[in-house]
Amino acid sequence: MESLSNKNENYWDNPMKFINHLIELRRIKIPEQVLEKNPIQAQIIINEKLEEKLQQLYELNLALDQSAIIVMTDENGIIQYVNDKFCHISQYSREELIGKTHKIINSGYHSPAFFQEFWETIKSGKVWKGEIKNRAKDGSYYWVDTTVVPFLDEERKPYQYLAIRYEITTCKAAQEKLQQQKKLLEIALKELQKTQTQLIQTEKMSSLGQLVAGVAHEINNPVNFIYGNLIHVHENVETLRNLLNLYQEVYPDPPQTIQNAIEDSDLEFLMEDLPKMLESMKIGANRIRDIVLSLRNFSRLDEAEMKPVDIHDGIDSTLLILQHRLKAKGDRAEIVVMKEYGKLPKVECYASQLNQVFMNIFSNAIDALNARKNIFPQSPSKLIINIKSNLITAHQVLISITDNGIGMKTEVNQHIFEPFYTTKDTGKGTGLGLSISYQIIEKHQGTIECFSRWGEGTTFVITIPIFQHSHPLYEPTR
Repeated sequence: MESLSNKNENYWDNPMKFINHLIELRRIKIPEQVLEKNPIQAQIIINEKLEEKLQQLYELNLALDQSAIIVMTDENGIIQYVNDKFCHISQYSREELIGKTHKIINSGYHSPAFFQEFWETIKSGKVWKGEIKNRAKDGSYYWVDTTVVPFLDEERKPYQYLAIRYEITTCKAAQEKLQQQKKLLEIALKELQKTQTQLIQTEKMSSLGQLVAGVAHEINNPVNFIYGNLIHVHENVETLRNLLNLYQEVYPDPPQTIQNAIEDSDLEFLMEDLPKMLESMKIGANRIRDIVLSLRNFSRLDEAEMKPVDIHDGIDSTLLILQHRLKAKGDRAEIVVMKEYGKLPKVECYASQLNQVFMNIFSNAIDALNARKNIFPQSPSKLIINIKSNLITAHQVLISITDNGIGMKTEVNQHIFEPFYTTKDTGKGTGLGLSISYQIIEKHQGTIECFSRWGEGTTFVITIPIFQHSHPLYEPTR
């Protein structure tokens, strides 16, 4: 045994190999009959097996030393042994490392909680595995895949720790690069989805705008014809009335046949009602003309470029188109629109796109108000949409649209501007309206925010600059 120890002096210098030697030694078994009959032969067998095991361990440990970073510490984490590979990667000499803790290579990347969990694990006698980012002597960083094995005394308490590490810096760099590429792809995909939805919605709005403009044009011609002729009809009716009055004055006692005809036709009622009928027809024609004008203002196909427009005209035109949804019908209460318009200058914008934003917000407000009776039957009966506008700076306007409908829960409010997100039943909403609205306002260098509480209503706040970035007076919205 003495010669064996001398032969492997380098082996005993390595604490890790000594532990492995003890482990293997325990596994060597000698038949009992050999131990009893021939102790010398038993000693020879033990030496031979030890020699064989030590040679195997030496070769294994040599391979491990070449491929892995080996460290041994005491129970307090004081470094007692490091192999050459640890010195090479950390750029510290063995003398600089022995007697120190791993704080010497701490990168500052990991949190205190990370190391707290690390120490709790190994102090409890359990093996810890994980990835750690360290800092070399020259300030460079490297990653290691780490396994820490605690050696336990008879009381099952750690008295020494063995750490086996493999450098994975290249692998981590590749993972980080993949993660960055993944993030870039996710961003590109979201942008592609936004562009796709915007193109779809733009095409739909373009088709709708063409339809609206076409209908408005077709209605406008006959309405103008009717309205223009009503003036002449009114003049002619007044002439006939004057003539009949003159006839009755000159011939107060007409023949019986005419008197009978006057009584049958109720001439006196006709003379009073006919002007009223004409006035009613004139009001109706004016109403149709206003609707046609609103349709044309809403579509604005002739304004492909940004132009200064009156924001209030766009809001009023949109409300006029939605008038049928604001009126009381059956068990549906009337929705009252309250306007508090401030004095605004004309705003440079794409008018039809801005009108689309108002249409989406008003439509959602009407849906929320109509749903209130079913969800909150005890709530006040008056349904209100309140619209405010004012100049918040010399270069920015603010429009707020508030309803006292059902409101939204926090988890819903967080997603309302996302494409295809909708809380409506299938077939009643695409989930694109507010997403497109957000993009339109963003395109105008503005902001759109939503403030809502469940059961209390919703407010949309839009801020946009009066001039766009191409204008010399442009000032970005903050």
